[in-house]
Amino acid sequence: MAPENQVLAEDTPIQRREERNPTNWIATIRLRDGTEIPCNVKDVSKSGARIGVPARQDLPEIFLLRIIGRDFLCQVRLAWRRGDYVGVRIERVGKVPPPAPPREIKAPEPAPEPVPVETANPESGSVGLRSRRRSFSTF
Repeated sequence: MAPENQVLAEDTPIQRREERNPTNWIATIRLRDGTEIPCNVKDVSKSGARIGVPARQDLPEIFLLRIIGRDFLCQVRLAWRRGDYVGVRIERVGKVPPPAPPREIKAPEPAPEPVPVETANPESGSVGLRSRRRSFSTF
């Protein structure tokens, strides 16, 4: 007896646990190194999807799938591959964070004005700094 999700023959329909809904969503596959690969989501169910991506494109076992215009991101696991299509199992779903508002660029604040250093006064015999003691003690 064949497993539930295995292909029996080209014309035999595959029994699935969940109904697949046909779509034609534009998406990107995002790899760990930041590379983004354009693709199409052809159908989707609660637990997986069929993705159109060129057969020559190597894919890792786990990657992120971002649906353009849908504000969500899925972590998926590669289940099968046939020609230009791959099947994936959805492991996690998350929302794409909204774009950060542009930061306001502030002009640098002016540097504080330097405190003038007292210059030496030859008449008082000082060398440039005032003495802390200003008067004689009466003790």
